[in-house]
Amino acid sequence: MTEQPMLLALWSVPRSRSTAFERAMYERGDFLVIHEPFSRVSDFGEVDVEGRTCTTQDQVMAALVEVAADRPVFFKDTTDFRIDGLAANPDFLKRCRHAAMYRNPGDTVRSHLVMQADAPSEAMGFGNLWEIVSAVTDAGLPMHLVDGDRLADGPEAEMRRYCEAVGIAFVAESLAFRREPPASWKATGRWHAGASESNALGASPAGKKKLSGELENIALAFEQDQLPYYERIRETLGGAVA
Repeated sequence: MTEQPMLLALWSVPRSRSTAFERAMYERGDFLVIHEPFSRVSDFGEVDVEGRTCTTQDQVMAALVEVAADRPVFFKDTTDFRIDGLAANPDFLKRCRHAAMYRNPGDTVRSHLVMQADAPSEAMGFGNLWEIVSAVTDAGLPMHLVDGDRLADGPEAEMRRYCEAVGIAFVAESLAFRREPPASWKATGRWHAGASESNALGASPAGKKKLSGELENIALAFEQDQLPYYERIRETLGGAVA
């Protein structure tokens, strides 16, 4: 029986450096890279997945499986919106090789609020990511954890760990960004400015964002909201690396 092409799923909290990671996958050239199809259908009502117009999460899952029937596919999505149909679709879960990506919530929350000051706490994404981690692991499937802070400090080591976990070759050349950013980034381009302007994975690590007054108080409250989910994800997926 011929093995199916790979379908790699990266589920990430917003502002975790996941778009820079996606760009490194794009640089490889051996995967079709699909940018945030679930988030786009939630935010805009529809998304084009390689010529397939999708208006629901179920349609996105079906389109991804269809596209991956012919070629290897990597997609990345963020969890500022709930992706709540996964547990009810075990066939899709089993078709993918999964990874979760996060970064410490103190930084992600502040980075998010700089971009969207009126965002609710749920949009910080750790609770929604935890739901996905639970769905994948409850189905008995492996899931790798990518740490955005480790990625900034040691991009090669973090990418090597990912490649080994999902069963693909590490491509050193993918860490340098030579190709133009994907056209699919344009619709939400202001969120991807750092990854678009960078010339290498990990080249522009962002420090903690400085907020003032009431917004900093909101950030502190949101950080406390997210910490329990951050800890659960780390404990479940084994976030500590020597």
